[in-house]
Amino acid sequence: MKKVESKNKNSKSNNKNMILAVSIILVLILGISIYFLNNYVVSRQTQNQNTNTAINNAQVGTEKGDLAPDFTLKDVNGKTVTLSKLKGKKVILNFWATTCPYCKIEMPELNKFYQNNKNDAVLLAIDIGEDKSTVENYLAGKGYSFDVLLDSDAKVAIDYKVQFIPMSFFIDKDGIIRSISNGAMTYDEVDEYFKTISQ
Repeated sequence: MKKVESKNKNSKSNNKNMILAVSIILVLILGISIYFLNNYVVSRQTQNQNTNTAINNAQVGTEKGDLAPDFTLKDVNGKTVTLSKLKGKKVILNFWATTCPYCKIEMPELNKFYQNNKNDAVLLAIDIGEDKSTVENYLAGKGYSFDVLLDSDAKVAIDYKVQFIPMSFFIDKDGIIRSISNGAMTYDEVDEYFKTISQ
């Protein structure tokens, strides 16, 4: 009888020890999980604050990391387009002219890219220093679907320090210039540059 009671006591004691051990392990796992989750949340908040600070501190300029200079131009249909009103969208600014042979090579590539990405991108082709009729005659029958803006006095081109064409600026949703392309781009090159504003 004593042996049975002793066995029961040992069994109960072992059960209590087992429950205690499992409880301690669960508490430790929970504590570690909370610790790492808290660190992750704080880290993400810090990253977001740093990103917002960098955006707020960005200077207006024409280099990577600068806030793109604002402008207002009319397109060939007379519609007014203001860059700052496009915040929240990914923008490609492409400076060109009808007399530029490399622009003629690049434009079909830009159009193809735009056709495949128009839900995710705004493409503004800015003609430099030419009148509306010259640009319209050049575009006739080509089927380009992106917006063509008229910078007839070349003021915007001067603000962007455009020295040769074609030249393109890739601007992210916050209005920050992330990439600059000098010279004609192929479809794949446009796609690569666009990735810098898609992150």
